[in-house]
Amino acid sequence: MANSFVGIDVGNGSLKLAVREAGVHLVSNRLPENMVSSDDVVAPETMAEFLRGIRDKEQIKARDCAVVLAESNAYFRHVTLPAMTIEELKLNLPYEFRDYIDGDPTDYVYDYVVDQLVKDESGKPVRLELYAGLPRARTSSRTSATCSRKAGFRLKVVIPAQMAYANLMRGYVEANPADVDRNVVFVNIGFSNVSIALFQGARYQASRVIDLGCRDLDRAIADLKGIDRYTASSYKESNFEGVLDSVECQQVYDRICIEVNKVVNFYNFSNPDKDIEALYLLGGGAQIPQLASALGSAISVPIESVSKLLPIEAADQPNSPVCALAIAAMLEAEAM
Repeated sequence: MANSFVGIDVGNGSLKLAVREAGVHLVSNRLPENMVSSDDVVAPETMAEFLRGIRDKEQIKARDCAVVLAESNAYFRHVTLPAMTIEELKLNLPYEFRDYIDGDPTDYVYDYVVDQLVKDESGKPVRLELYAGLPRARTSSRTSATCSRKAGFRLKVVIPAQMAYANLMRGYVEANPADVDRNVVFVNIGFSNVSIALFQGARYQASRVIDLGCRDLDRAIADLKGIDRYTASSYKESNFEGVLDSVECQQVYDRICIEVNKVVNFYNFSNPDKDIEALYLLGGGAQIPQLASALGSAISVPIESVSKLLPIEAADQPNSPVCALAIAAMLEAEAM
């Protein structure tokens, strides 16, 4: 287990780090404009310099890091296979994704984590339950270069966001075994989209992405105040002149609530024997009380902060809902 490690989550609007060095230190910084677009780092050199600046400013000594990939940058599935060797598994995994991937299968990096090894009555392994993730090789290579080039980090692992959620649920279920079969959803309200992931206990089931986010609030505030959107984001963060209570922002909350409710209802409809029992809120939108309140009023599922699932040393920090995936990446790396 690593003694010091950094979990990194690069969003479309902000950079989040969870730093393990004699405790856990969380860092969240707004990104300059046009550095990330549609979950892709479009300016790797600039991002590397930005990371280096954060590293120096926060006096981060740890070099080893884990990076979270957005849902759009990696395929992710729960896979059931007969018991087999590691070499056999490497040969078979590409076939499990043949109906999902585009182009040449060799353009992807195949990775997996064993969820469960099922044995028969005699103790003989008969079945493998796996989480399998496929980031594009180009994405992994670019991520590694961005972290190492000028930034001073060593990339040890890249994990899809769904795996990061699973890490948080696994720790929670181990501490609360009565919740092992409970259906829950993560609602991550980010800058450009809202991702909603369904879990049964610690086992990933499905996810959806909604093309709405905090960027829409920036647009509403910019139009309301006659300012540019980057400045509007600062207004949003400080609730300058009560902009978050405006009719314009309320209209955005309502749109987000409608779309989240649609997905939650669809999940419940698809699983008629077991309704969703909790909704864990994270991301930048989780820090907006007006939006959290609107979701609580619009959705029948109990809403809780993702902080409930985090290690105690991180859960009490004010920006923990924003840095939740970075924390999950840190935990993944520490377990290596």
